[in-house]
Amino acid sequence: MTTIAIKKQIHKAVDIVESEQILKAIYMILNAELKHKKEVIKPFTLDEFFARNEQSQKEIKQNKLIEHKVVRAKYSGK
Repeated sequence: MTTIAIKKQIHKAVDIVESEQILKAIYMILNAELKHKKEVIKPFTLDEFFARNEQSQKEIKQNKLIEHKVVRAKYSGK
């Protein structure tokens, strides 16, 4: 089942469900995910940016680098 199909089924189910308890449970699950997403894409403050940049520069000088293929393999699920 595709993501779009799943979303459609969830919308249909939410429209049909009358139980406040079930709707609250669904809301809590979705709200937790939305909160997590908002935290992930929160931009750096200028101070946080400079601190992170300084840390990165130190790690580069210490040759603490990760090869692109290693990162790609980790996040591509391979």
